[in-house]
Amino acid sequence: MKKLFFCACIALGGLWGATTAWAAPIDLNSVMVQASKEQVTADGIDQSAIRVAVKTTSYLAAPGVTVRVTSSRGNLDEFTPSETTTNGYGKAEFLLRSLKNGTTTVMVDVNGQRISRTVTVNFVQGLDIGLAPGSLIKIPSDSDPNTYADTAVYYYASNGRRYVFPNEKVYFSWYPSFEAVRELSIVDMSKIPIGGNVTYHPGVKPVKFQTDDKVYAVYRNGELRWLKTEALAKAIYSEGWATRVDDISEAFYVNYHFGQPLENALDFMAETIAGKYSTIEKDRGL
Repeated sequence: MKKLFFCACIALGGLWGATTAWAAPIDLNSVMVQASKEQVTADGIDQSAIRVAVKTTSYLAAPGVTVRVTSSRGNLDEFTPSETTTNGYGKAEFLLRSLKNGTTTVMVDVNGQRISRTVTVNFVQGLDIGLAPGSLIKIPSDSDPNTYADTAVYYYASNGRRYVFPNEKVYFSWYPSFEAVRELSIVDMSKIPIGGNVTYHPGVKPVKFQTDDKVYAVYRNGELRWLKTEALAKAIYSEGWATRVDDISEAFYVNYHFGQPLENALDFMAETIAGKYSTIEKDRGL
């Protein structure tokens, strides 16, 4: 990624006593890129430090230069941060992690210009069972009625994480049956980090919290919008809307957030919204 280096301002004696400033030119050919580790475990924890050093054409360190890193595998790999500026020594550092096996090429932009140097990092020992994004997964039953871990169903997302359905009511707002659920061994499941809880499918049904009388429409990524009147609820969800309301346990309150209350049925076209956010991937913006 590009970094900018600004020289000290020089006062020039002009008719108006103007002060002129300029940026020292960057030598893109001298930009150095290194990876602290060329092989990393694909567990989302192990990481390689990508270090970038930028100099001016005078071979001086270039602080304050904008540097951005990207992966040849797109969002399969995670950089922290993805963009920063060089420090006083003309250096910037990024941490690279992934949950997917394979080799990535790290590309660097300096002040918006792609440099020719790249580094490669190989991710190994991650989940390698051909699990497609969007898969529904669970661990095998342990045949013990007193345990519940084997009843949990997860959505496997393209970011390599699994999102848990907190209960059947949330699950059935997305899927009509459990037919598509695939079993994974505990060993394989343990290689997939948990990303969070799944919230209700936007637009499908109204909801409320168990100790709150307010009824809400569900928008994307767990946003709740208060239905201010029964007439409004009826206009959006039709006759019998009250029988479709699901109670949400207060235990899952933190999974939701509140948007603007609804004033008009035209502000919330339930079927259109349900179609627009037809997958959990789209709902969460993954």
